[in-house]
This record gives sequence, structure tokens and C-alpha cells, in this order.
Amino acid sequence: MARTANAAFLRDALLRTRERTLGLLEDYVAALGSDCKVPRRPELNPPLWELCHVAWFQDWWLARNPDWALGVQCNPDAPKLESRLFNADARLNSSTIAHDTRWEIGLPDLQGTREYLAASLRDTLRLLEQADALCASDPGNADQYLYFFRLCVLHEQMHNEAAVFMAKLLNIQLRPHNACRPGMQECSSESVQLHLPASQWTLGWQGEGFAFDNEVPACVVQLQAFTIDSRPVSWVQYLEFVQATQHPMPAFVAFENDGWINLGYGQKIPLKLSAPAENISWLDAQAYCQWAGRRLPTEAEWEYAAHTQAYMQWGQVWEWTANTFLPFDGFKMHPYVDYSKPWFHDRKVLKGASWATSAEMVHPKYRNYFQPDRQDVLSGFRTCAVNR
Repeated sequence: MARTANAAFLRDALLRTRERTLGLLEDYVAALGSDCKVPRRPELNPPLWELCHVAWFQDWWLARNPDWALGVQCNPDAPKLESRLFNADARLNSSTIAHDTRWEIGLPDLQGTREYLAASLRDTLRLLEQADALCASDPGNADQYLYFFRLCVLHEQMHNEAAVFMAKLLNIQLRPHNACRPGMQECSSESVQLHLPASQWTLGWQGEGFAFDNEVPACVVQLQAFTIDSRPVSWVQYLEFVQATQHPMPAFVAFENDGWINLGYGQKIPLKLSAPAENISWLDAQAYCQWAGRRLPTEAEWEYAAHTQAYMQWGQVWEWTANTFLPFDGFKMHPYVDYSKPWFHDRKVLKGASWATSAEMVHPKYRNYFQPDRQDVLSGFRTCAVNR
């Protein structure tokens, strides 16, 4: 797992992640051509801008950052070395560039983008050798020396998953090895009720390894006894709700020739009714719960169940919780200062992972967050019994 990985694992993870990045790029080029133009929409980003941003991000925190070995203690405002790409900071820093202006920014062409990615990765791997030597001489501070390498692996993997989301919106066919997490287990068709006693649970990250700033400091939560589904709500269950209430289905599902089909990724395939419902918004999930006489789990309930219940099946879809995305008491920004703070208060927390999430990203402590009306995310939900 990237969060506690040593340098050797991180090297392999960086290379595997880049292989997926370039594979997804090939799929986009096959569908869109070498310029990879996409419509200007809130859910999309220009693909070449995304990839140049990935290269820029690695350079910003590693190759251009003289203080990378300070890890989480690094001053984000400390001067950086000159960029290998002219005026890169003004073009590729997502913290300062308005989303709707990214379509007008001059960028390298397809070959230039590939070269930028390759040069950035070469320098990252070179610095990782230095970090490995520091870890060998000072193992007690290994988390500090490896902090930005772990961040960069996870950051690129987030952009890979976003590329899978975008491909569904754009109806781009993806090769399965680029789209899906290898070795992912399907949900069993049976959903059972898991009964958990009242307990005390520590929400958030504890101990060694990498943590995102919104996961720390960990906080103790008192939980009442609760009952939770063993798996996310299936399409069978969701269709019962839709047929009873006339609630609209996600745009990626349609009824044709007496059957439900799944649209997107350049194909039409029969909807697998036992699979978790996906592309469900938080608002959709709340409407289902109201109809079913159930409720969404809290973030702490979900995390407690995932850690303690062997029959808790998760990892197929991101799962909405009842919680608004908020900082834990004592929150302090990490060097990537815009990762969490700008998004507190108006987004909802999702837990788990989707079938498109890279293996290193999958952890029950991870806090994802999106606006409650988003339906382009590979998101679903499970429910809890309402205490009477």
C-alpha cells in the first residue's frame, strides 16, 4: 500500500501508475484524435491539460522543490526551482487557474505532453533513490523523506480515475486493463443485515505512514448500536424504488427492447442487476432512503463496519455517507494546501472505492468528497436501519 510503502514499492507504483496513465491517453487519442478536444463542461477537463498538470505536480513537489525531504513540514510557499516547461505555474497550477479557462491555455501537443510526463518521472525516480538512501541512514524519519513520493503516486491515480469518469461522459471506449482495478471482487448477490453493538471508534488516520490532511488528527466517536447493509444497494433494489416513485434513472442507464441497458464507454450492454447501482447522487440516495424507510450511514459507522465486519463488501462503488465534508478538530493544512480546505462545508463524504480506483488508493480511512448532486462519479450507497 502506497501510504506505508518503502522506496522500492513506490518505484514500482510510480511506474505502474504511469503505464495506466499512458494507456488511458491512448484510449482517448483513439477516440478523440491527437488534440483530445472535449466540450467545455463543469465535469470535464481538457485531457492534455490534466496530463501536463500531473507532470507539473510531480515537478512542483519534487524536482523543483529543494525542501522535498522535509515532507509534511515543508513550507508550501518556499521558492521553487525553474520549471522545465515555460510559464508552467501560470498554466498548470490547479489552485490558481479557473476551471473554465483551461480550454484556452496554450499547452504542449500530444508528443510534447508525453515528453513532459517522461522527463518529470525520470527526475522523480532519481530523487526517490536519494530518498531511499536517506531512509536507510535515518529510518525513523522515513515517512518524512517519502511523503511527497506517496502524495504524487496517489495524486496521479486520482487523475486516472477521473479520466475513467470522463470517458463515460464522453462515451469513450476504454480497454479493461486501463479502466478497472485488477483483481477486484464482485459483490455477492445476497445482502444481509450486519448488527453492530454500541462502541467507541477512532475516526481518521493514526500512526505511521502517509495521511491526507483531512484525515488527521484522528478523533474518538461514540457510536450507538446500528444495523447496516452488508453490500451497496443493487440495481434490482434501486429499480424497485424508481418504478414505485418515478424517480429518474441516471443518464447512463436506459430501457430498450424490454430490458435495462448500461450506456457509456462506447457500448451498450445489459445492466447487471445484481451489481451495485452507480452514478447515483447523494440526493438520489437520500430519496431512496426516504422511500425505503432507511438512512445513510454516518462516516464513522461506515468506517467502523468496514474495519470490523468480515461480511462488509465494499470497493465496487464510492459510497455516500450522511456526513458533510468537514475538518476534524485540530485540522492543519498540509503543504498541498488546497487539497481539502476549499471544499469543506458544501460537499458530502464518500467512503470506500470504485471499480476504477487504483489499488494503492483503496483504504477504509480515505475520505472522498463531492457535491451532493454529482452523478458522473462512480458512486452508490448502502443503507442503515432507522432506530425506532
